[in-house]
Amino acid sequence: MAKKGDLVIASRLGQITGMPESTPFLMEFSALFEGPIHFEANENLWEMGDKDGYLWYIHFGYGFDRILLEDGTKMLNGMTEPGIFICDENSLLWGGPSKTDAIMYTPGTAYRLSHKEWKDFVIKNESMRNVLLHINSHFVQMRKLRLLKMKMMDKVEYWKYIQDRFPGIEKYCSQTEIARYFGVSKSTMHRIMKTA
Repeated sequence: MAKKGDLVIASRLGQITGMPESTPFLMEFSALFEGPIHFEANENLWEMGDKDGYLWYIHFGYGFDRILLEDGTKMLNGMTEPGIFICDENSLLWGGPSKTDAIMYTPGTAYRLSHKEWKDFVIKNESMRNVLLHINSHFVQMRKLRLLKMKMMDKVEYWKYIQDRFPGIEKYCSQTEIARYFGVSKSTMHRIMKTA
């Protein structure tokens, strides 16, 4: 009998891929996840430099991640919301220490799978390798949409959109980190925030 967590993750994978959530290899993959893991507001999922990496599925709650830039500063990298899988990509793909950190800014619930277990499963399971192309294309489209919104929308309107989607984010990210995410100077970001 499947655990509740298996069904949560398999259901989401089914939504992303269009496959039935009862597909055997999706159920097998889902069963590898630990959880549910409950977080309080302001609790980290991972920190920069962590050597033990995980693929996370966010079931409930909101947060964000920041990336370490080559000059040693941090930039807001993305927002975390229910229904997405997140990880430090450097750690997942290359096995190095994490270049990002992730924090939940609300209470939340997540499931996690170690990078080693993820790689072992993908290497051994051809069906999963094939479906990963579909899953990755889904997230590439999400990123493209985000970049298009940032490019096409008025910056003040885009800031309002971000605030509506992730209320209180300015309490958890510095104005400099947000400015880098928007691709503007800190003074321009200050004006955008003041105007909104």
